[in-house]
Amino acid sequence: TVPPPKLIQRHNIPNQTAIMSASLSPSKKRKTSASASASLDTELKPSINGEGGGVVAGGKKRKKQNGGNNTANATEIDDGYVPLTLSEIKSEVYELRAKVPRIPEGGLNPDDEDSVRCWAKRMQAVIEEFNLLLSCVSSATYKWGSDRSGAADQNLTVLSGELGNAQEQIASSVNHRLSNVLAPVVDLVIKKTVTTKNEETGEEVKVNHFIQERVDPDFLRLGVESLCRNAPMLRRGGLANFHKVDSVIIDYTKATKKDSSHDRGMAY
Repeated sequence: TVPPPKLIQRHNIPNQTAIMSASLSPSKKRKTSASASASLDTELKPSINGEGGGVVAGGKKRKKQNGGNNTANATEIDDGYVPLTLSEIKSEVYELRAKVPRIPEGGLNPDDEDSVRCWAKRMQAVIEEFNLLLSCVSSATYKWGSDRSGAADQNLTVLSGELGNAQEQIASSVNHRLSNVLAPVVDLVIKKTVTTKNEETGEEVKVNHFIQERVDPDFLRLGVESLCRNAPMLRRGGLANFHKVDSVIIDYTKATKKDSSHDRGMAY
């Protein structure tokens, strides 16, 4: 005989969450719900990357990073440079005129090449110093474009043009005549060849001795004679441009003062 099936009794088991919720008081329910929402919001909120730091998961605040934007104060380097003012450059050019070599009485002797070269070297040294002094004018008169008026900009253009013209005249009239005497064209040639023979091996060794010879002695002679003949005018041309630079700087200073007084008058 087959026994009858057993009846299984089902019991309704309440939800544990519901039981916990039911056991809590209303005030505790609100606190638990608020803390859960804050925790969820913190977990979902992305971290903020940047210099000011940011909030990451767990509510921890990232420390402020001192990045590359915060540069340290640069240390001033003592290079010994003392800038020249325009008036100081004018004074230097004025004193430079006394260094221009004088011509001996009777003129330069083309047969005494050493004395001619000595005079040419002194003249070339003065011209080099003159050009270097004028290279400092640009920094002495520098101002940003918006800080200059239209008249001041025109005055600076005239100053630069006149100084450049003085340098060009000296370069075209004086420099090349000095160079023809001081730096003649030379060529490297063999002066002699010495041959030695090794008695043990029978090997011969040739040694060449080189010297520099002037390529065109006649052209050098012509340059020396031209320099001796034109030395008074070469000296005069150099001094003329030195005096011109002195006058140009004086006129520029006057024009600058006039422009400044005009701007002050317009301001009132």
